[in-house]
Amino acid sequence: MKRLTLTALLALAVVPLTQAASRHDLNVWMRAIDARTVTVQKHLAAGRTDAAIADAQALQKLYADMAVYFERDYPAADAVGFSRDGEKLAASIPGHVAQGDTAAAAQAARAISLACNDCHDPYKPLP
Repeated sequence: MKRLTLTALLALAVVPLTQAASRHDLNVWMRAIDARTVTVQKHLAAGRTDAAIADAQALQKLYADMAVYFERDYPAADAVGFSRDGEKLAASIPGHVAQGDTAAAAQAARAISLACNDCHDPYKPLP
């Protein structure tokens, strides 16, 4: 009986890890993306390239998570495209910085900011 109870408790503990992302998660990601797009631009303008790269990498991960959300949990092909585009722009920033082209890095960060409304207009707030 103890073994069955322990197995049941372990199964319940794993359930939250396998559940789909929620709308709350999406809203948290969107706010985090908004904040990171601002800070990456500020870091680039101030010459803090290590911090800019860290923010860009965080942006890339956030966009990847959102793409999965829009592929699996709330299917929307256009939102997947917006997410993948943002992921690619964020991924380009560290490369531009490494090449010493902070203007191109800043342009990619600005493009992320400008593209946010493409997705926000149809998907936030979610129905």
